[in-house]
Amino acid sequence: MNLCPCGARGDGSASCSCTAQRLASYRAKLSRALLDRFDLVVAVPRPRATELAAGAAEASAPVAVRVALAREALAILPLRRSADADALLTRAVDRLPLSGRGRARVARVARTIAALAGTEEVQAEHVAEALAYRSPQELA
Repeated sequence: MNLCPCGARGDGSASCSCTAQRLASYRAKLSRALLDRFDLVVAVPRPRATELAAGAAEASAPVAVRVALAREALAILPLRRSADADALLTRAVDRLPLSGRGRARVARVARTIAALAGTEEVQAEHVAEALAYRSPQELA
């Protein structure tokens, strides 16, 4: 979805023409409870011409292999969180608008990130990356 009704919010090459009231009305359509049910919410800026003309960065086949290996690893033995990762997750719950459901989703995404990285334990950097995939501030 766009960050605003006109679609220009967050775009460096355009200026948003929405009023504060129009933005509030637009954001009110998405409740916090609904946003809390998404594992990943990522703002994707409009691509520039050079980005569209560039070739693919990575072929799908190696990515598919990494995903399959991560799935197998998680199916055999779920990864445990390090003490630092647990501490970061606890601080995030205390400081961010993170519900119990949101905490569980962050923990699951962090576990997936760690499995894709091929580590044996979920580290604090995996939790930090998972937290970065929560709702953009523009929608909060």
